[in-house]
Amino acid sequence: MRKTKAEALKTREHLMLAALDTFYQKGVSRASLNEIAQNAGVTRGAFYWHFKNKEDLFDAIFQRLCDEIAGRLEADLNDDAADMWETMHVSLTNMFHRMENDPAHYKFSSVLHLKCEHTEQNQAITAVIDKYENMWHELLDAVLKQCIKQESLPADLDTTLARLYLKASIHGLIHQWLINPERANLKENGPRFVQTILSSLRHCPTLRKPQTAA
Repeated sequence: MRKTKAEALKTREHLMLAALDTFYQKGVSRASLNEIAQNAGVTRGAFYWHFKNKEDLFDAIFQRLCDEIAGRLEADLNDDAADMWETMHVSLTNMFHRMENDPAHYKFSSVLHLKCEHTEQNQAITAVIDKYENMWHELLDAVLKQCIKQESLPADLDTTLARLYLKASIHGLIHQWLINPERANLKENGPRFVQTILSSLRHCPTLRKPQTAA
């Protein structure tokens, strides 16, 4: 029985990687379930044993790769870690490192930023993206508030604006790197970019809440 379960998990993982390759090559909306099954070397029946549809498969890929990025942030939040600031710094730096060195993370980032059409016909897929975007919003808000509590960030930081700035800055660098890796040079600029963003959260006056008149 253990062997059967292990084989099923292996097939599921193989399907996710094959789907990621197919999405990367063709885009999400143009990738068919037949092509994904063929690339994985399994039948359509085997596909449906593991996933209900393309959206279910996309969700599974999203969950697996996002968990690798967000896992430490969530774990340290739950454990009330003493230095949430350092956890955020390490997690963001590692995220860039994974994208540069792990083919799955690179392809996933490319699919999200360049090959996932936000059209009416693709609403089921974009709904999956929206779900994880909302989860990231909540996680980053919690991380920023924990940093304020630990006095790593100023008490009057506008956390909504700070989270938007953080996400926009990271997404912008990722997008530039995917379009032109040599120009963006993620290996050299990624860690420095993280330090710049985090330094801005600490010191930029325009990220503070407006002072109310006495």
